[in-house]
Amino acid sequence: MQLGPYPGTPGTGKRTIGSAATGPLTHTRSVTRRRLRILFAVQGAAFGLLMPFPVPLLDERGLGAAEIGLILSIAGLASLLAYPLWGMIADGWLGRPRTIALASVAAAIGGGLILASGSDRLSLTFALSVAVAGAMAWGPLIDALVLGELGEAASDYGRVRVWASAGWALSATAGGAVWALAGPEPVFVAFTCSALLLAALVLLPAMGASQSGDAHEQPPRLRLLAWLPRFITPVLLGFMAGLLLTSMGEHASWRFISLRILDQGGGVFLVGLAASLPALVEIPVFASSRRLAPRFGLRGLFVLGAAVAASLTALIAIAPEAWMVAGLRTLDGVSFALRYMAMVLIIGVLLPPRLYAMGQSMAWFIYAGIAPIAADAAGGIIYETLGAPVLFLVATAALALGGLIVWLVLRAPAFGRDPPRGVVEEVPPPLPPA
Repeated sequence: MQLGPYPGTPGTGKRTIGSAATGPLTHTRSVTRRRLRILFAVQGAAFGLLMPFPVPLLDERGLGAAEIGLILSIAGLASLLAYPLWGMIADGWLGRPRTIALASVAAAIGGGLILASGSDRLSLTFALSVAVAGAMAWGPLIDALVLGELGEAASDYGRVRVWASAGWALSATAGGAVWALAGPEPVFVAFTCSALLLAALVLLPAMGASQSGDAHEQPPRLRLLAWLPRFITPVLLGFMAGLLLTSMGEHASWRFISLRILDQGGGVFLVGLAASLPALVEIPVFASSRRLAPRFGLRGLFVLGAAVAASLTALIAIAPEAWMVAGLRTLDGVSFALRYMAMVLIIGVLLPPRLYAMGQSMAWFIYAGIAPIAADAAGGIIYETLGAPVLFLVATAALALGGLIVWLVLRAPAFGRDPPRGVVEEVPPPLPPA
């Protein structure tokens, strides 16, 4: 497979990240940057009303740390099974806009079920699983939509993605404040409404037209066996291994940092701040993507993000006050922006545009599927039996090891600083039709 230089090299018969040479979304110039920014902003707002609050919700309803970890791991399993399904539906059947809308409706249904679940363990588990399985499809599918729209201007990805961080920051802060005043119900009502708004936005005519008019006209119904060779290359598998370890460390920290704050005397409002303020820190990092990617390279961006996360997680392990934990968590926005931006663009280099949705979904399968399940299940037990400091030190080790693996695996010039404008390898032949 060709590993084209960053951010893109024009040329006949050659593919680079976001090249217009192939793929179902490279023609989508009718989808304006403004619409994509709005889409990202609503996605971030909806995420900010859901992701910071499952632990406080379950804690308020009387569950212990081990029970919380078990329920979150079951919800993570639901999203784990959903990731490849959403990717195949988007690239193989419905197209990306309609698949995003379908996932959004599922998330809204889950939000409604959370409101009706009370304190029943089984109902809460089912409701959270439905909400998470729908909402977690937004990340990979909207990323695929945006990469296709940007084409050879893939280095601008962060400047569009920054609106998701802004939406998250505003909604998570507001959600924590509203929760402190009126309880969880208004927060999950707002989440349900945001998910429905996202479904409506992505089905606007300009969005719906984003997959018409390309060489295939309709999303190709690809056979699974035709996809497999693209996902079992040594570089991609090695990157996924490093991504798994860093994601396990990240989620072990993220999932239980709210419980750490509560145990140290902080309130739900501080939990909301700890979730929202990192998004504010992310904003200038994402906005600088055009400068950062060529300067550090995709490999450098990812490894630098892992190193920052490992350092902060080690400090959280020894922080004695809730406000210190929240402050350190705020700085983790730098780490997340670097690693996430690199992850999306690395997948864009490794796979052709025709498989962007499937590729991003498989990355999220690791990043937000397998990793949280392992982190939630093991993290709850470690936190309850050995204590918070041990949990955060284990997370530190996972982040450091994962970053090292990525550094060793991504050795091709395409992932380095100022990659050459030549071509590393030829583009493989087109995928066979179903």
